[in-house]
Amino acid sequence: MRLKSIERVEPGDLLGKAVYDDKCQLLLAKGVNLTLNYIERLKHASIHCVYIDDALSEGLEVENVISDEIKVKSITAVKSVFKEVTERKGVSLSPKGIDTIKDIIDEMMDMIFQNRETLYVMTELMGTDMYTYNHSAEVAILSMLVAKSLGLNGQYIQKVGIGAMLHDIGKMKIPNEVLNKTDALTDIELEKLKEHAKLGYDLLKDSMAISPISRQIVLLHHEKLDGNGYPMMLDSEGIPVHVRIVTICDIFNALVSNRSYREKMSIDMALEIIRTEAVYQLDREIYYHLMKVVNIYPVGTIVELSNGKSGIVIKENKDAQTRPIVQVIKDKQRAEVLNLLNDLTLFISQTIDL
Repeated sequence: MRLKSIERVEPGDLLGKAVYDDKCQLLLAKGVNLTLNYIERLKHASIHCVYIDDALSEGLEVENVISDEIKVKSITAVKSVFKEVTERKGVSLSPKGIDTIKDIIDEMMDMIFQNRETLYVMTELMGTDMYTYNHSAEVAILSMLVAKSLGLNGQYIQKVGIGAMLHDIGKMKIPNEVLNKTDALTDIELEKLKEHAKLGYDLLKDSMAISPISRQIVLLHHEKLDGNGYPMMLDSEGIPVHVRIVTICDIFNALVSNRSYREKMSIDMALEIIRTEAVYQLDREIYYHLMKVVNIYPVGTIVELSNGKSGIVIKENKDAQTRPIVQVIKDKQRAEVLNLLNDLTLFISQTIDL
């Protein structure tokens, strides 16, 4: 199985993972042979890429710490809770909404603690129209994995997960013309968008069922260590570790996600950008723990090597993620196997699409 851009998908390609629509309903099932009509349906649903099974990726399976079923369930939960916020006339999240989020976080935690050695893979299951909900679920998963890697206890991890899943809930109070604008925001629009952190906090501040840790995350997840964040312009002394975790995971997932107005960035490039920001604005220790839990080059990734050859990742080296085991591609067939851990003069230049 491997990920393939929708622009490169061809009739006859076999779908390797199910794809879902903007209602979290099954759009196309795993194992479907794609036709021109199906490919057009995928494009219409704003699907940028899909997993396929082909001769090049035969026998390669992507292991993930969170199952696709739980991922879809979490996105459905976020969407229902966020939709409730837009429809309710009140200014607080309902007890039912809070329970919905807590239940899915508990399910995610169970999987995280069961699959202790498995790295997290960003899976493409839905289109860009579902970005806000998918992003919230992804940031929750990443934040809990990082918190676990840091050695925090289960109760604390749960609170981090809840805060991370709700971190953008205030965006439901931002006008759609600002939230969904594809052009550059004006200064006035940018200030309006920045209000989402405080608006989200206001939705949760009176709920005793949401911990202060989770509420802090919602309010402060755009603060930066150099004091140039918002809404309170706190510096490093005023930003607690749970907020720092979600801040990095939020930025990382935004960079590696497809949007309606731009293509996603590769994981290795996104990590490099965050590494530079970790000098002044982000927590460097948390950055290193993020690197430990994210699968940088998942099995099935097509890469270009420093010697100019193309290859497909067939196995990760979990203790040296930038140096996986790669099988060279010749004439669209898999050829010799290279363990990059054994040849330190050879490295991955970039990920590519075939």
